[in-house]
Amino acid sequence: MIRLITVGSTDFNYNQCQWFFDQYFKFEPYSLNKTYNKESCVFVVSRLEYWHDSIQPYLDQGYKLIIVNLWEARPFFLARQFEPYLDNILLVLGCSNSYEYGWSNRLDVARWFWYNEHLWYTCDQQIRESILGYVPNRKNTKLFLMPIRRSKQFRDQLITNLKSVLDQAIWSYVEKFNDGRSLPRYTWSPFERTRTDRIFEPEWYDQTYFTLAVETAVNQLHNMTNEISGLRSEDYPCDLFVTEKTFKPIAFQHPFMVCGMKGTLEFLQANGFETYDHIFDESYDQLNFFEDRLEIIYNNIKNFNVDQYMNPLTEEKIKHNYHRFIDRSLVLNGLKNDLITPLLEWIDAR
Repeated sequence: MIRLITVGSTDFNYNQCQWFFDQYFKFEPYSLNKTYNKESCVFVVSRLEYWHDSIQPYLDQGYKLIIVNLWEARPFFLARQFEPYLDNILLVLGCSNSYEYGWSNRLDVARWFWYNEHLWYTCDQQIRESILGYVPNRKNTKLFLMPIRRSKQFRDQLITNLKSVLDQAIWSYVEKFNDGRSLPRYTWSPFERTRTDRIFEPEWYDQTYFTLAVETAVNQLHNMTNEISGLRSEDYPCDLFVTEKTFKPIAFQHPFMVCGMKGTLEFLQANGFETYDHIFDESYDQLNFFEDRLEIIYNNIKNFNVDQYMNPLTEEKIKHNYHRFIDRSLVLNGLKNDLITPLLEWIDAR
């Protein structure tokens, strides 16, 4: 069994997923006092702060290194930091078709956020009971739910453009706008023990008709010069980055629109999920410019039709998405095919 020598905590070592990786790899924390066999050991790192210069002599000898940033569409490291060793380095990201700007070997796990959210919501008994035991009690006292945490320029623009409809929403913008705005709280969530950004509050979903999922990125990066030098922007060096923000309403049985990159709804449909084209004009998903997508999203909110929402098709799509999201065999097979098998193939290609 391949030994993955972890340099600090890595994206493979979270409790909800390491048990799955343990079936294929033996994890071992890096130690200065040990020596490692090139035929059976591969180094793994996720964060800059954990990197140790003592690993460089191993790279000089041709050892392999995996840089894993599954929660990112760009690594924390720069390719130029590893220029002599790039042929023996694999970069693992959680996006679709990351762009080439120095890295020789890339593995993109576009469905990672589906897999990870599924595991997060189902592997802990208390969290599992909270999520899987939820039965919607649709009150619909507000129009939509819109959680935003971190400040970004496009999110400022979104809030400004939706100003006239925000009184109809349950929304947050934690890091900006009037010194921050948090979502209202009604109950204790088991996620509060570990992940405050994954809190599940049934009332947020019961009181609103739909979620406007505000994604991490809305535009693709076209100029790689700054990316290579480390001067990074809100535009992302990949075709698509779909995160937990989009999968939350699916898991919590809520219709949704997505303020995200072009093709997000198309990506969901290609992966067997239903979107809500009987409620919303979803043509925004194929528009190149964020401003144009935002205009249609705004019009969808302004022109929301309760009668269309009450169509039985809405609940059919909600249930279909939920059951697909929680399908354990689907998720584990996907993890194996999208991540484990390519890792093993790259490691074995010596």
